[in-house]
Amino acid sequence: MPEQLTPAESTMQNTHVYDARIAHNNAEARMDMYRFLASVYLQPPSEAIIKHLADKDNSEQLTSLFGKSIVAPLYEMALAFDSHRDLGELNQEYMGLFSVPTGKYVTPFEDVYRGLRLDGNQERGPLLGDRAVAVKIIYRSTGADLDKTCKELPTHVGVELSFMSFLCEQEEKYLKQDAENQASVYRQWQLTFLHEHLTDWFPQLRRAIETNARLPFYVLMAQLTQAFLEQDKNWLIQRFRADVSVGETETTGQEQ
Repeated sequence: MPEQLTPAESTMQNTHVYDARIAHNNAEARMDMYRFLASVYLQPPSEAIIKHLADKDNSEQLTSLFGKSIVAPLYEMALAFDSHRDLGELNQEYMGLFSVPTGKYVTPFEDVYRGLRLDGNQERGPLLGDRAVAVKIIYRSTGADLDKTCKELPTHVGVELSFMSFLCEQEEKYLKQDAENQASVYRQWQLTFLHEHLTDWFPQLRRAIETNARLPFYVLMAQLTQAFLEQDKNWLIQRFRADVSVGETETTGQEQ
């Protein structure tokens, strides 16, 4: 039975997203971070998310990873947040950006941001086109399957972030079994998916959010998302280089 990609509901209630383990690139902590980011785009904001962002320890952990320029405004916004006054407006912002295709809608799907005209210039692509087929093939190849409760298309940014969480979860599972070779396979899938998909198109979505958002929350979360994607990709590249270096050293030692 294939594993499922979930919409990352209730993430903030049962995981410590901002744990210091992220700084050590622990697969479980990275899984939690991807799951949290997925929830930002898959469901309207909750009071629990704001409270976690307003926690001083969480803010300090994020600052150590991503710097003050992104985290300080997010922390200050969360501290000043009044759920009775602000939550409804933030929910409207979510609906306008990610759910209801009206004037501020950013169309949060990979297909849309990776279309090409015959002359090679970029234009908005069709939903459920070649990009969706390619993503669905990767999902199946890794043993993942869309949760039947998730109503979004496979190229939705939240679904792709959930997929990265799934890949980290599989890596962690094999690490616990001391099966490094299998864990490495899932790290390779992570790097491939980041390189060929998320880090390729998310910057365009971030710019669309920055242009269309009225409130700072989703602008800051988009900037945080991009920072994490780039950081994780760079770490994976360094990890594979280190693995190759170790392998070459061991081979040289055996030959001698």
